[in-house]
Amino acid sequence: MQGALFEPIAQLPHRLVYQPDFISAAEEAALLAGFADLPFNQARFQQYIARRRVVRYGEGDYPASYGQAAEIANPSRPFPELLMPLRRRVAAWRGIAEADFVHALVTEYQSGTPIGWHSDAPHFKVVVGISLKGAARMRFRPYSAQKLAGAIVEIELAPRSAYVMQDEIRWDWQHQIPPTRELRYSITFRTLADEGTRRGRRTPGRTSQRD
Repeated sequence: MQGALFEPIAQLPHRLVYQPDFISAAEEAALLAGFADLPFNQARFQQYIARRRVVRYGEGDYPASYGQAAEIANPSRPFPELLMPLRRRVAAWRGIAEADFVHALVTEYQSGTPIGWHSDAPHFKVVVGISLKGAARMRFRPYSAQKLAGAIVEIELAPRSAYVMQDEIRWDWQHQIPPTRELRYSITFRTLADEGTRRGRRTPGRTSQRD
């Protein structure tokens, strides 16, 4: 991985962070080549089967959040060597211990695949996503103003970019990805929330993770 550590080029509202060109084109190509051997399966959320396919690594209370069928369809696996350099890069960038990023999800979005409005499972804390191959729009809205179109914040997730959700944008906002225009992959790293954070932060329920 490249040696340089990044600072975000723009401070977005509500503790949302976006960094273009977080990885190089060569690094992206190596990751995509490694994805060819991954055991992708459709993502499940309770009784719903999503259109995107995923592979899950590390910890996280997956059955409690998404149901036992989700655990069977997408069992947790040890972190592969393929993701370790990128996890180290993310940890150094955010000033968080590498070992604290205990969960990773590799996701495949075929053209036309959406993600409905939702929040991440409350047992996770910091969320870092890296985009590969295709671009996508990511939209955010506060729980307190879900019906106000003017309250939505939107960013373009370019290939090789990274974003961070933490603090206000993580706990008080939902996010969504409209149908993708082209094949896209993402790698999402997450830390676990401690019990105090879980009690002090109430994450309202998801809406349409079924997509």
